[in-house]
Amino acid sequence: MSIHGQINLINNTTIFFAPIVLGGGKPTGGFVPSKGNPFGVTVVGLAELLPPPFPPIPVPLSTTASSNDGTFSLPDFPSQLQVKQAAVFLELGGHQHYRSQFFPYPHAQQEKLSIYLYQPELPASDGISAGQISSVLGNEGLPGNTQLTSTPWGISLAGSESQASIQFGIQIVPDNSANLSAFLDLSLNGWNIHVGWPESWCESADDILSKIKSGLGTAGSAANTAVQQHLTAILEGPPLKLNATETQNLLKNVSIQFATVSFQASHSWPLSNKTDGTRVIFAQPVIGYPRGW
Repeated sequence: MSIHGQINLINNTTIFFAPIVLGGGKPTGGFVPSKGNPFGVTVVGLAELLPPPFPPIPVPLSTTASSNDGTFSLPDFPSQLQVKQAAVFLELGGHQHYRSQFFPYPHAQQEKLSIYLYQPELPASDGISAGQISSVLGNEGLPGNTQLTSTPWGISLAGSESQASIQFGIQIVPDNSANLSAFLDLSLNGWNIHVGWPESWCESADDILSKIKSGLGTAGSAANTAVQQHLTAILEGPPLKLNATETQNLLKNVSIQFATVSFQASHSWPLSNKTDGTRVIFAQPVIGYPRGW
């Protein structure tokens, strides 16, 4: 057996999304086959090569979809891999445009994997504000005088407290995993922590770094919650203008992938300012259907 599918582009959002948001089942119109887009297609299977408690091993199969009609075909996983779960990912121009959640792999063998993509044109006003970032990071034990600066690669932070001065960066990139509740990944991008003498009177540099790393994990979770709220506001605005129930129906059935994340360079603000409306992060979402099979 083999895996077959087709990538389609949504060209009429009203016709396509109406069955989803109104609970009427799968869309039957409002899309055309993808043309001129050589999408990279990867199906990741979870191979159960070792017995529990060993976790399954991800094994990828990759191909390029036809630029004529978006169709693709992949060979089946070897039976000895015992693949029971799989996820699908699409890439174009070096950026991921779609990801499914993991679903029962036999479904990929039994039916055509039809994927539908819609990339809305968002105004700059739909970016994430400086104040929203302060709200996410403000509860992570950072010095009260911490100053934030947006840079081309992320957010730079600097502050001081007692005998310690800290400087570090947060790199923010799209989450490309099959965890569809995560939209952005936050990671440390360099740090400079100085603790005055005698160090024993306060935390060591390693102690402070550990707290920052721990806080970053919590902030990442808070950031993804904030992003979901932000996406809800976008969906309820133009061009879709959904109501609250329609928005929830849509989010339960689609996959959101940020294709790119960019930043307004050189805007600075204090951590304490949670109302700064300056847009500093601009993420380009792609709405994909379905979430899985």
